[in-house]
Amino acid sequence: MHSDVRPSWRCETVQVNDGRVRYARNGTVRLAYRVFGEAETTVVWTPGAARNVESFDDPASAFATLAKQLSQVTRLVVWDMRGGGLSDAATQVPPLTERVEDLRSVMDAAGVESAAMFGFSEGGATSALFAATYPQRVRSLVVYGTAARFSQELPDFPWGLTPAQVAERTAEIDNDWGSGALSDILFGEAADTPDMREWLGKIQRSMHTPTMARLTWQALMNVDIRGVLDDIRTPTLVLARADDQFVAPDAAAALATGIRGAQFHMLPPGAHNTLDIFDLVGARVLEFVCDTGNAAPSERVLTTVVFTDIVGSTEQLIAAGDAHWRAQLDAHDQLVDAMLPKYGGRRAKHTGDGVFALFDAPTNAARCALDLVPALAMRGIRIRVGIHVGECEKRGEEWSGMAVHLGARIGSLAGAGEILASRTVRDLSAGSGMVFEHLGARRLKGLPEDTDIYRVSKP
Repeated sequence: MHSDVRPSWRCETVQVNDGRVRYARNGTVRLAYRVFGEAETTVVWTPGAARNVESFDDPASAFATLAKQLSQVTRLVVWDMRGGGLSDAATQVPPLTERVEDLRSVMDAAGVESAAMFGFSEGGATSALFAATYPQRVRSLVVYGTAARFSQELPDFPWGLTPAQVAERTAEIDNDWGSGALSDILFGEAADTPDMREWLGKIQRSMHTPTMARLTWQALMNVDIRGVLDDIRTPTLVLARADDQFVAPDAAAALATGIRGAQFHMLPPGAHNTLDIFDLVGARVLEFVCDTGNAAPSERVLTTVVFTDIVGSTEQLIAAGDAHWRAQLDAHDQLVDAMLPKYGGRRAKHTGDGVFALFDAPTNAARCALDLVPALAMRGIRIRVGIHVGECEKRGEEWSGMAVHLGARIGSLAGAGEILASRTVRDLSAGSGMVFEHLGARRLKGLPEDTDIYRVSKP
């Protein structure tokens, strides 16, 4: 969020660029990162699954060439996502919103206020969602081998792996991780080169344990950022390769089409990996981020809106009287104001008998609501909740935008003790462990199209 949305973040203005492995913290999780170079423009590289920051200056590493190329012109920050490399292990399938908060923690630790984002594969999806969530911290965005989804969802998304292929590749990871699993879709024909699988297996063992590899794969198959593409306003370049067997060029082109003003560039044909054309990739990245690094940040922001409302408040007031009802409202406000910060939320305003709150991540918003409903019910206060993710704009102390109206409309559909959410919330919470029950499409007041509604519950 920009400073008037999330005033709590502040970067240290210290230059950490000696290449040492350091650790950022997001809660109890430690995230390994390194910084190279001393230029004014900072590039934050999120390399996806193939990562271990220890290797980024190892002459034998495939990534060292690109890291050196970028760090000669920029201040380069590289990091390991949780569950891989030198970062702490993940205990469950990590939602993409959690990756975004990890990235924010790394930038804070490295003293980076704003940077050009450079993401590979899953790292591209993380970088794109970060650009939508924290636009003032992103000067430009470059992604390679990235799509809004990596698995099919017919008929709306015909690219990516089918359910059968996802299951097949999951079994391959279970059986062959550390021995060259997935080498054919990552390296194409080169996978049949003598010793290629042994070489890839060694890299895999340095990146993940088999369990972490499976969790990372599941997280990748859960990625779906289609609902936020229109909220990305930063200058964006999408890179793709013909013959990529993992991310089809058409899927990457669809990603570029969904981001307003994004440029799309086809690299020379080849497999999903770019080891043979790192020099071309680096040249494209530097050309784009250095030319567009001074673009003005967006004044609008992607955020999660939550609306709560006390059900039957008029009846309770009549039955209990003014004095008791004031005490109930005081208890409500105290509990809500204590609960919101625990999940990274804050109250934007009171809405009569409820609140309008803002969260950086939909998973945190839903978890807060799941705890808030029973906590208030124990005090005899029944509430309903509506959650949505979208672009909002702050005008003075007031928030506006279609996302605000949609969140309020969704909340009005809920019954006592019920938490309802939009499809975007469901998509961005994939892997969170929460249950999203589809209630069908509803035509909400003042909106031209139907909206898919989901009931949120604990497993």
